[in-house]
Amino acid sequence: MELKNKLKYIFSIDTKSSNRIIIYFLGIKIRHLKPNIEKQGFKYIEWEGSATDIPKATGTVRKIQLANLKMMTIFKDLCDKNNLQYWLDFGNLLGAVRHKGFIPWDDDVDLGMMREDYEKFISLYKNGIPEYEDLYLEFDNNGKNKCFLKILHKKLPNIAIDIFPYDSYYKKISLEEKLKITKKIQKLIAKPYYKILYPFYINQPQKMRQRLIKIRNEKILENNIAKIETQPAIFYGIDYPHNYNNYFFDFDKIFPLKQIDFEGIKFSCPNDYDFVLTQTFGNYMELPKKDCYPRHTNTEGFNGESGKILDNFIGVDNEK
Repeated sequence: MELKNKLKYIFSIDTKSSNRIIIYFLGIKIRHLKPNIEKQGFKYIEWEGSATDIPKATGTVRKIQLANLKMMTIFKDLCDKNNLQYWLDFGNLLGAVRHKGFIPWDDDVDLGMMREDYEKFISLYKNGIPEYEDLYLEFDNNGKNKCFLKILHKKLPNIAIDIFPYDSYYKKISLEEKLKITKKIQKLIAKPYYKILYPFYINQPQKMRQRLIKIRNEKILENNIAKIETQPAIFYGIDYPHNYNNYFFDFDKIFPLKQIDFEGIKFSCPNDYDFVLTQTFGNYMELPKKDCYPRHTNTEGFNGESGKILDNFIGVDNEK
């Protein structure tokens, strides 16, 4: 790790890379939402009509969405080419069902993959994506309790796809068992000593991934072999500390995958997407009471040369 990057974690202030002011102090990350960003969400919070009638985003937010859409179509084509399965997840699945595309204020992409296909994709493209030299794979690794795959653009900050792995449990289980094991997982990945180990893992995603897989095999699967052909329960990979009460889905809630319209393009989605969304968000057709603003990308960061690169990536004629 270069000295410059080491010093960043000792003390630094970042006001450019996201919609938050990020302060690093002795390895601790403190984030404050920029005042002007929160104001953007008021028009959605105060919306009085149906959530499905909210118009699409405009301006820079829409361009960011179109750039993310192009990333999604590239990823979709790569998966189709290599017979890999994926599905729209979290906010993108919600957007597909409620808005036929992006949630109007959303600015990122969430996709799910089963572990086997997830690892195959990494193996295929870890050294680069042919024909797309500006795209690359990286792990979002905090050295403590997360290390998941992202596809990024070299010249467009925070234009990215987050890919979340799912694992097969070794049998079908009841709701009571699902909730019990979920609590067990959450305790496992929140161990206080992981914070102490942080410096040894923050820049070593492969070691971090190995640690998480070991925890999964020994503590969650208890060294049982998961066989997808038995249609066991499926759970969120512990590569990310999801904040949900239930990490598990019955096999038939996810598979076989269906197709759904997202911004006029067909993408894969879970078999019972209504169940998945309800378990994740509750009444997902209602608008949230807060956080209706772009949460990941600095919308003011696409001026000048960055703006030209963004326009070139999406094609000026693609703006809607």
